Amino acid sequence: TLGIQITNKVKYLGIYITSRCGTLKEDNYLKLKQQIATDLAKWENLQLSLIGRISTIKMNVLPKILYLFQTIPIRIDKKFFDDLNKLVSRFIWQGRKARIKFKLLQDARIRGGFALPNWETYYQATSLMWIKEWITLRNNRLLTLEA
Repeated sequence: TLGIQITNKVKYLGIYITSRCGTLKEDNYLKLKQQIATDLAKWENLQLSLIGRISTIKMNVLPKILYLFQTIPIRIDKKFFDDLNKLVSRFIWQGRKARIKFKLLQDARIRGGFALPNWETYYQATSLMWIKEWITLRNNRLLTLEA
């Protein structure tokens, strides 16, 4: 051999790129979910208020999730979002029973909610962003590259 190492995946800008599209979710989304679970478990014992815990989610978890939604626009099943909500709920309530419904936590502050991120809504918004880009494409030469 020429000293070139062959790998199944390459990490570029924090995203695992593989030769098979079928492993994109497993290599990126599921690994991020595991990393988030580990991070939240570390932070669980911090003395934070409810607002502080929600702010922690917004500042540390939301940007990571949004980055994946924007860079890997693939179909994600509801189970991923449900699992993420369970992790977040466990962190917010420190493993105890929830005192406020999750939907109310996700509701806008103007309506009495706490503006906790709704992962599915963010996913849908980033998916629509791609559709908007394709519809309003000005450089038609790019269409031949993508087709």
